[in-house]
Amino acid sequence: GVAALGGALRDSSVEVRRMAVWALGEIESAEAVEWLTPALRDDDVEIRRKAAWALGEIESPAAVAGLGAAMRDSDAEVRSTAAWALGEIESPVAIDALRSGVHDSNVEVRRKAVWALGEIEDPRAVSALTEALADSDPEARRTAVWALGEIQDPSAIPALRPLLQDPDEEVRKTAIWALIEMDDPAVYDVLVELLKDEDPEVRKQAAQALGDM
Repeated sequence: GVAALGGALRDSSVEVRRMAVWALGEIESAEAVEWLTPALRDDDVEIRRKAAWALGEIESPAAVAGLGAAMRDSDAEVRSTAAWALGEIESPVAIDALRSGVHDSNVEVRRKAVWALGEIEDPRAVSALTEALADSDPEARRTAVWALGEIQDPSAIPALRPLLQDPDEEVRKTAIWALIEMDDPAVYDVLVELLKDEDPEVRKQAAQALGDM
């Protein structure tokens, strides 16, 4: 069935191609990657979006190169779906492609790229995530903080410290969590400082964290 549907991706009818891409995503066979990768360059934007989604469903590392190229697509939804798919695949090879997504003009692409870097959990993503901590969007910042907490690389501690004073409460709470996840002696001093924070919720979290340590 996969080869027949793959052949349908070359059909002259855009509706047939759209349905074939969707069907290949539903089947979730790694054999479909070789057919779906060219579909990421289809003239029809809906097909490119569906191909990125289908490759995310299949979760094959063989799709990383094609999805990385799709991170430069002219359509923001293609780029954000490609970033999501790379997060589903969780291959460190995708880090460079996702780094471009961290600075995308579209906020949804940035959120997905940062999330994907957290899913990959590789220390090589720390520098890209550190850059994302300066994002104007609170959700992107919070996700970058979460991702650094997942990676648990103590080299991120200095970059995380300013986020403890972030204007967004969820960012501040996530920053405390991420620092605790680092399980590094340097975090102790940071938490002691937080006991003097003006926000009682932050003081409470710091006290609890010190107790947990």
